Amino acid sequence: MPPEATILPSEEVLTKRRAYYIRDREDVRISALRTAFDDWSGWGHAEGVSAEWHDLESLVDAAIKDWGMHADVIVLRRPTGHDRLPARHEIHTALFETDRPVLVVPPDAPASFGRRVAIAWRNDRQAIQAVLSALRWQTAPERVFVIAGVAPGSPTPTLPDILLEHGIAAELHILPIGGGVFGEALLAKARELRADMLVMGAYRHSPLREVLLGGVTRYMLGHADLPILMRH
Repeated sequence: MPPEATILPSEEVLTKRRAYYIRDREDVRISALRTAFDDWSGWGHAEGVSAEWHDLESLVDAAIKDWGMHADVIVLRRPTGHDRLPARHEIHTALFETDRPVLVVPPDAPASFGRRVAIAWRNDRQAIQAVLSALRWQTAPERVFVIAGVAPGSPTPTLPDILLEHGIAAELHILPIGGGVFGEALLAKARELRADMLVMGAYRHSPLREVLLGGVTRYMLGHADLPILMRH
């Protein structure tokens, strides 16, 4: 990150000494990231995957928007409660400003996933877009579970047409809405089904980036212990 982006102009002065310190700290972080990248890319070459390293000095959300808009998929780690604001901005930018699918990976992600896929279903554009993105996954899953939330008095849903149209065999699971945090119930159901990946739409309460995410989206980004493919 540029040194001037790491201070509060109203409270701090970016002296030359402070700028050198910030750059040195970033160099240490980048060196550690490069080591991890080299280890990973060595494995990727063995699997026929090529990888490139690009070192930019830029605000993270601006870089994600510029590069992400041209990507097939954006992969980000799941933010933690200790992350600084830029880490949360990158999630917002990737989900809501690139129009691309975003794969959010937890800290202890398994080496492989996508064999047992759970879909958090609601009949709207975001969920359909997420499913369409998942259908482009290279390896077909062994089992697909559709988890549909149903409020009291609402009609019982059926399997989504988008899956039937693509010949995807899936199991429908109904999850009652009400009486607790739905995101927590959804994650518990995915664990019960031993899903190793969750597909869901991404939602927010307001078009302004700084405003809170939708409830389920926010919960999953704070607690999910499995990879999530999200699409707004």
